[in-house]
Amino acid sequence: MFSKSLFKQSCKANGTMWIIITVAVCFMLCCVMLIAGDDGLSATKNSIQDTIVEEEITSATQLRAVNFYNIANQALAHFDKTFKAEYTKAITTMSENKAYDTAYKNAQSELFKYADEVIAKKGFAPDSREALEVKGAILMVFNPKVLGMHMFDEFYTDLGEKAPRYDAHSIVSDSEASRKLYRQNYAMNNSSIFLAGNMVKQENIDIVLQELSKYGVTMEKYQSFGFDKYSNVKEIAMHQLVNFRANYDFRMNNIKENETEEGIIEELTKESGKSLLASLPSEVAGAIEEIGQADLYGILVGSVFFKMAGLLLPIIYVIMTANALIAGQVDSGSMAYILSSSVKRRTVTCTQALYLVGSLLVMFICTSIASMICLAIVNVETTLTYGNLLLINFGAFLVLFAMSGICFLASCCFNRSKHSMAIGGGLNMFFLVATMLGLFGSPILPSIVRMKALNMFNYVSIISLFDVVSIIEGGFAYLWKLAILFVIGVVCYIVGSERFARKDLPL
Repeated sequence: MFSKSLFKQSCKANGTMWIIITVAVCFMLCCVMLIAGDDGLSATKNSIQDTIVEEEITSATQLRAVNFYNIANQALAHFDKTFKAEYTKAITTMSENKAYDTAYKNAQSELFKYADEVIAKKGFAPDSREALEVKGAILMVFNPKVLGMHMFDEFYTDLGEKAPRYDAHSIVSDSEASRKLYRQNYAMNNSSIFLAGNMVKQENIDIVLQELSKYGVTMEKYQSFGFDKYSNVKEIAMHQLVNFRANYDFRMNNIKENETEEGIIEELTKESGKSLLASLPSEVAGAIEEIGQADLYGILVGSVFFKMAGLLLPIIYVIMTANALIAGQVDSGSMAYILSSSVKRRTVTCTQALYLVGSLLVMFICTSIASMICLAIVNVETTLTYGNLLLINFGAFLVLFAMSGICFLASCCFNRSKHSMAIGGGLNMFFLVATMLGLFGSPILPSIVRMKALNMFNYVSIISLFDVVSIIEGGFAYLWKLAILFVIGVVCYIVGSERFARKDLPL
């Protein structure tokens, strides 16, 4: 069933082409992995992802600044109302200074109760992080006075800021418009300090980094964004609050009949939290986010090279070699010489099949070695592992094994090279072109460049059974698909051998 001399003849006849194609494929693979890893794709992907992450953190910071401002401003308005009522009641029986102190003390006590009421109204657990933020936005901004000392002076002085003192003396005498402006300025300045001071605390930075770890954000990268610096965060908050108040004043000065102040505040608060992605059309925003989160390097190596570009030259080798091993020798008449030397037909097909499959196996052993060396050298963030690369190379080999089976079957069925290459080669080239077109409709591409109609080509190509995504993601769907490729190759080789053994030859 095996002819050593015939195997050597096949090696000699096709060895040069095998060497050229193997070297070319390995060279292209090395270029793709090394150049893409050290230069373009990684930098592009990281830049997009960093922009998205930075923009989302900025938007979250701006939204929190506006929320804290609104909470503080409303709490100060509640304090003013309580103080005025208490002062009016106390001034009838006390001196002015005594009435002031009594009203301030009672209004401050009421402010503590008000903070608890706001927390309960929002549905936060009393000891939750959200509840502490609400209480901080009210009490730390107000900075209450207890036993002759203001509670949060140290918080402000540690940040290099002047500890605030909420002026209650002019509550009774000032106009409501003047008092409202004072509250807004006081709340804006001290809410920004409160937000920035808390965001730069290490325990809060650790919480943020834990949430962002899935996007590859490290402490070093977070620091490069500048959100660990108090002055940067305060500037972001102040800038957003200036815009918020400007928009609020404009809307209030041009208020419509069906609008309310609460509705305007709610609408402007929602607008304050809009990020770059939120402001874009949903399709574009989704596509940018996909690019930022995608493993572009893995897509390039696995789905572009090994499923298309890296298969082109091996397919040409398969088409030409499979034809030369059987149909080409029948067409040229050399098969008559081989069979006249007492070599049986099944021995011929078995030997030629072993050469074709063996040469492909060695070819992909070479690409496996080259790809793993490149992965060890290249500096790139990717989910590709050495195990993934071995499976991808094995999957590519099974694709070529199935294709070589088709070409071998055509070579065994036809006596003319032109017929063999037209059927076997044409079918395999169709599979490759269909895969190239199907790529543009494949889910691995961002939706902004994906043409869903082209996905139909993935259903007419056996190369689609090579599921690179499943391999990279660590799933198991690729197993049964690779099994189908193996079965296609085995069946084609067996049927081709039987067909060659039984057909009449023009000898």
